[in-house]
Amino acid sequence: MVGVDKPAPGRQPGLLFVNSKITRPDQLSPQQYSRWYEDTHIVDIFKTSGIKEAARWEALDPKQDRPYLALYPLEDLEFLNSDEFKAIPVHDDNLPGSGQIFTLADFDTRYYAFEQLYEPEDQKIEQPDFVIACGFTPSDDAEYDGWYREEHLKQVSEITGWRKTGRYSLTYARQNRKPAGESDIAAPPKFLTLHYFDGASLPEAELARSGESERTKKNMGSMKATQIAIFKKLSQFIK
Repeated sequence: MVGVDKPAPGRQPGLLFVNSKITRPDQLSPQQYSRWYEDTHIVDIFKTSGIKEAARWEALDPKQDRPYLALYPLEDLEFLNSDEFKAIPVHDDNLPGSGQIFTLADFDTRYYAFEQLYEPEDQKIEQPDFVIACGFTPSDDAEYDGWYREEHLKQVSEITGWRKTGRYSLTYARQNRKPAGESDIAAPPKFLTLHYFDGASLPEAELARSGESERTKKNMGSMKATQIAIFKKLSQFIK
């Protein structure tokens, strides 16, 4: 499938990335967590002016430390610094105990600026079946960007089921609502790539072959930090 570069809508487009886990499974089940997320939290988020879309995902690997991922495309990244965003409730009387979500679950929250969207001319709007989230800190930013634009995106776009790819750069990271300096989570990689795929399963052999070029091996071998996780779709919401 042939992809093309497309602009993202908005004045300062970006992405809110929230990777979470339940920390009190004795009090909060996955079903209760999903019910709070979808019936309360996303409803509260959509009451604001800055977020119009949300997608939830679950890790394919059952042993992954943070199995839940929520992605929120943004038309204006500056919204995340607004009082309106900061006022989104994190308390719900229907939750166990104090009703404070941070006593039951932990959130790795990241703000990303938009870098590139590569997708076919005709794009579907429904949630893809899978997303591969790739975090990288390269040793050479210019070579990394050139590798993607000149070679790697075309390679990935030829894999069966490929839907689209989005690329982002990290601007801020925090844990729950702690100040950035108080996080217990290691600093995330500098860049994020999201590869979206459709299908009953991912074509593992084709994905492996996409990493066989010399330039790919050079870039991957020189990364200062790498985080890769695969998620399957749970739900999508559009305001």
